[in-house]
Amino acid sequence: MKRLSIKKPEEVKGQILEYLNSSEELKFVGRLNGILMLLQNEDTNCSEVARIYGYTPQAIAGWVHRLNKGQGGNIEVLKDKLKTGRNTRLSEIQLQNIKDILKEPPVIVGLKSDNWDGNTLSEYLNQQFGINLQIRQCQRLLQRLGHSNLRGRPWDRS
Repeated sequence: MKRLSIKKPEEVKGQILEYLNSSEELKFVGRLNGILMLLQNEDTNCSEVARIYGYTPQAIAGWVHRLNKGQGGNIEVLKDKLKTGRNTRLSEIQLQNIKDILKEPPVIVGLKSDNWDGNTLSEYLNQQFGINLQIRQCQRLLQRLGHSNLRGRPWDRS
């Protein structure tokens, strides 16, 4: 049978890998496929599987070690562990409020500044929501919301 070709193979491969990494369950399925490749063909090694799936050979070897170390080769060890982290202090509604208020100068909400910066945003959050965030954290929030740290002006991302 004649080998079929795919137009724009790198683009298609990138989309597939992005999709496989879009959720914990799909990451698990991708790992299972990688292990299955190793099991089905003794000539296949970690480097080849890594190249196909966009991982490092060490990551594939880690999966194999986890499987071997686990209880009787239980595939559940290939699932990611639950990642805990600090809860956000701002709700989605509050974030949306901040996005909206950043469109206006701080003077509108009664602050003594011409532009949004970390200090001004920190003061606003404390005044509006009773949330005390440090200036640096507010600078990061401004950046995440598409504002530069320099005078709180929107970035031109074109």
